[in-house]
Order: sequence, then C-alpha cells, then structure tokens
Amino acid sequence: MPAPITPDQRDEFNRRGLLRLAGLLSADRVRRAREQVQRRLERLGLWRDGAWRLAEFPRPQWPAAGLKTSKAIGNRRPDLEALIDEPALLAAVDALLDGRGFDRSVYRRPQVLFTLPNADHWTVPTGWHVDVPRLASARRPGVQLFACLDAVEPGGGGTVAVAGSHLLLNEGRVIRAQELGRLLRRRAFFRELYSDAPAEAEDRLRLLNRLGGAGDVALELVELCGAPGDAYLVDLRVLHAAAPNASDRPRMMATHRFIREGVEQELAEAFGWT
Repeated sequence: MPAPITPDQRDEFNRRGLLRLAGLLSADRVRRAREQVQRRLERLGLWRDGAWRLAEFPRPQWPAAGLKTSKAIGNRRPDLEALIDEPALLAAVDALLDGRGFDRSVYRRPQVLFTLPNADHWTVPTGWHVDVPRLASARRPGVQLFACLDAVEPGGGGTVAVAGSHLLLNEGRVIRAQELGRLLRRRAFFRELYSDAPAEAEDRLRLLNRLGGAGDVALELVELCGAPGDAYLVDLRVLHAAAPNASDRPRMMATHRFIREGVEQELAEAFGWT
C-alpha cells in the first residue's frame, strides 16, 4: 500500500520531530488491544461490567502512575503486538526512515502506557529525558510510536514532548542522556523547563504550547493526546516526559521504538552494550 506520508508531513516531521496521524491504526485492532488490557485490569478490580471502578483502588499521587504495567498488564499480548504489524503504520515508519528499514532485535514488542488519575490539577511535568543517546554520526536512530488505545484528553496523562529538540546537539559525537540534559540547561528555554523549583500551576501551564527557541531551532511543548487509533510518530532524539493525569479516567496508550536499520552497532556502543 502507498505510504500515508505526504511531502508536507515529511517536512513537518523533519522540522518538529513528531507527526500526528489521526486514525492511523485500525479501529478493530485498537479495540482488541484495549479489551486485552481491560481484561488484565479486571483482576485488580479496576475494570468491571464495562466500566472503570477507580473508587475501589487507592488513588495514586503524581508522580506515581498507580501500578507497574509490566507486572499488572504485561507486554506479551498478541493483540498488543498486532498493533505494530499494521500495514499503514509500517509504511509510515518506513517513509520517515527514508526507506532504510528498521530492526526489531532491540525492541521486540510494544509496551502499554497506563496512568491512573493521580492529580487534581494538570501541570507541565519534570523528568525530561531521551531514550537513546545522540549518535556520533548524527543520524536519526529511529522512530517511536505513541498510540491511543482509548480517548486521551488534554490533561489526561499523555506524554509531553519538546517538538524541535531533536535538532539540537547533533555534534558528531556520542552524547548520553545525563550529559544532554546538562548541555540543554545552558539555554533559557530548557533552564525553565528543567527547573525543580516549586511553582504555581499557572506558572508551569504557561509553558504548554508556548513557542520558544534555541538559535534558529523553533521549540514547542506538545501534549500527546487524541482519539482511539490516533498515532504519533516521534524522532527518538526528541526530549519528552511522563505527565500527570488530572482527568477522571486512566490514560491508556501503547508505545514502540523502531530502530533504524544500520545504526544497531553504533547504538550499542553509545549505550555501552556488549
């Protein structure tokens, strides 16, 4: 099937490091994956008779998510794994990797992202990080999928990403996560973002959707939310953070990292894997 990526969308991805594709994943596969997660949560009493039973579970407080998904839900679920075999998704990832293909030996299956309601008021999070180092080749190491399994409203726990941050600090050398954070803090936009100082909610909220910059790179905070089947494809170099869930329903998403074919050895060396 033709790749569902237009030239304008490719330009947007290259410029911002993320791209939202509404309804990319088929409704049937998303429904089956969601129901598989809900069946697991029935054992904890969180889901019963087609509805959430959150009052029967201790309410976590941000930054606690409420439960450990790998233990409570698990990732070895056929209907979850089927999501990353969607032809439209594979075609989109292939297009954004310039037809270079991707390797599944490092990340073999998707993960569930599940956050119970854990905050009375939403605020811009802390805990900013990247999942892979900057590579010495300055190449894009891959693309990460964030897929909505259920409706994720603004303020409902969706991951927050810094669009444009993938264009920074590609200096022709390996930069690991800790060093990356230290270097970014030299810039005013990131000093404010990384600040752990207590702040009123509105002081943090004004950062959301605020345009900033670092030299000639435009920066913007983007909350990853949407309808079931909506997908975000994100450059693996993009800075991001988990966010509080101030809604009345759990955040239920799936994520998967597609590693660009040909960077495996370079990535292993950057991570220090043997």
